[in-house]
This record gives sequence, C-alpha cells and structure tokens, in this order.
Amino acid sequence: MPEPSVELMRDEAKRIHESAVYCAQGQYEAAKRWRCTHWILGVIAAALGTIGAILTFAELSPIVAGIFTILAVVVTATMTGVRPDKLAERAQAIGNDYTTLRNDARRFMNIDLNVDPVSDSRERLNELSRHVSDLDSAADPIPRWAYIRADRNIKEGGQDFEVDAS
Repeated sequence: MPEPSVELMRDEAKRIHESAVYCAQGQYEAAKRWRCTHWILGVIAAALGTIGAILTFAELSPIVAGIFTILAVVVTATMTGVRPDKLAERAQAIGNDYTTLRNDARRFMNIDLNVDPVSDSRERLNELSRHVSDLDSAADPIPRWAYIRADRNIKEGGQDFEVDAS
C-alpha cells in the first residue's frame, strides 16, 4: 500500500486541528454557563431558605414561610439532580484535553511533518486520530448556544497567537 503524501497528511492534521479548536472552545463555553448556573441556583436556594426561615421565626405567615422553604428545597433538589458543578468540571477537563490535541496537531503539521520520515508521520497522524476518537467518545455534546459563542470567539481572533499574525 503506498504511503500518503505529506500534503494529504498535512490536510488531515489541519482538519484535526480545526476540530480541536472548535471542540475546546465549545467545551469552555459550556463550562462557563454550567458554572454560572451552579452559582445562580445556589444563591437562589440559599435566599429562599433564608427567607423561609426568617418568616417561620418571625411567625408572620406559616403558609408563606412554607412556600419559600418548599421552593428552596425544589431548587436544591434540581441542583442535586442536574449537578451543574460536575458538568462544568467535565466540560473544562475535556476542553483542556482538546486544547492539548490542538497543540499536538499544530506541532505535527508545522514541525514534525517537515522533518520526520513519512512512515513515522503516518503513525503520528494515526495517534492523533485515535486521540480525536477517544475525546469525541468521552465528551458531552456541545450545546448549540456554546457552539455559537465558540464560533464567534474564534472568528474574532480569540484563538490566535501574535506569532501567527505575521
């Protein structure tokens, strides 16, 4: 079987690189939103519980106090079920893994591919492809809103390095 050309391998590495850029940024955007959701729900639960407790001890209205306490429990149960803190941690970790893949792919296509024998380059490209498959299997899907924010960030230069501008 003939070896693929260096240009074909470079094209495939560019695809891996571009995909990793978008996946990493999408996971980071999702992590930001999940972290924010966790904090907002936590503050709401604490506020509702506090208001319920104050109303209970003030003996103003047991029904209103009960409503606030029930709402606090519902918000707390939602946090426990959804676990936005864990979703944020997972998205951040997968984003970091995609960033590592992006860096590996960039070094491969800009440095290694220019100096390594074709057979070594082919094996390295296969390793990168396996890494992509592993990450894609482990990652949660990127929500549409996170992809849109990631796309905007990337297109506005949020992933560019100064050295690449020249």
